[in-house]
Amino acid sequence: MTTEHKQRENKRVSSMQEHPYALIRHVDGSTVRLIEGSGYSINTSVGGMLLLLPEEVAKRQIFEIQVPSETRNEQLAKLGEVCWTRPIPVEASADMHLVGIRFLLKLPALDRSLPSY
Repeated sequence: MTTEHKQRENKRVSSMQEHPYALIRHVDGSTVRLIEGSGYSINTSVGGMLLLLPEEVAKRQIFEIQVPSETRNEQLAKLGEVCWTRPIPVEASADMHLVGIRFLLKLPALDRSLPSY
């Protein structure tokens, strides 16, 4: 079974939330541009998220996205890789983009048996 097929089997949870993100876009061989914005989650799973973004992103683009912590009342930064993207026409002059991402780094669960400093 392929990794993509396994990811599709993960349970998805509907989640309409705003998520700040940051990505780097290459302008030319020696220049990059930092792009910051906000996207909206459509649904999430253990391994990824479906987003609605105002930016066009390329497949395999890596970016940072802020997601709420499941255990604390704070935002966590996660790295995501774009698996697929589809434009959604909104107006004659603008498009939104459905973007499927997979999370690249899974942080270990907090071990509460360790002493806190």
